[in-house]
Amino acid sequence: MDAIFSSFAAINWLEILFAVPALMIALTFHEFCHGLAATALGDNTPRLQGRLTLNPLRHMDAAGTVMLFLFKFGWAKPVQVNPLRFRVNRKLGMAIVALAGPLSNIVLAVLAAYGMNFIDSGVIPYNPYFYSFFYMLLVYNVCFAAFNILPFPPLDGSKVVAAILTASWADIMYRNTQLFMLLLVLFTVTGFVGQLMAPIVGWCYYLVNLLVI
Repeated sequence: MDAIFSSFAAINWLEILFAVPALMIALTFHEFCHGLAATALGDNTPRLQGRLTLNPLRHMDAAGTVMLFLFKFGWAKPVQVNPLRFRVNRKLGMAIVALAGPLSNIVLAVLAAYGMNFIDSGVIPYNPYFYSFFYMLLVYNVCFAAFNILPFPPLDGSKVVAAILTASWADIMYRNTQLFMLLLVLFTVTGFVGQLMAPIVGWCYYLVNLLVI
């Protein structure tokens, strides 16, 4: 019992206080932008399913959210799209919709970096709580962008890869989505995904620094 209480006391509740809203904003905006891109391409499926909203409750997956907090590996509820309704080539449309998610995270990371800069420069009065929030928002969005661009189904990067593959190879990749998901979990647990993400995270931070004037 003492071990349970000591573990409970060791939790950084202040960090969680900032992590929760940062996570909700990052995940919600990511899925919202998937739906927005699909709608712009002519598919009204996200609108019909109520996904064109910034209400986190419409995008959260209960199991995925719990996994994210406990194991730093989780997911939101995927936005469903119908590529048959796209006004462009289906593969190109899927790639555009997929890229909208990671790009949305880069946009939020840039805004978070601006928030930190404004505090550092005195434009916004210094507040350690605001600064911690902006920092968490920056880190989570960079990590989400880097993770989702990995070419493992069902991550966004796989749809970009599928757009440049032949139809037969793309079909093989999608038919083996469950296998790729198992590999993704295995690689995450063993730390291999972290090694893959490391250079991508570095590039994302470099891009954010370029965009923050």
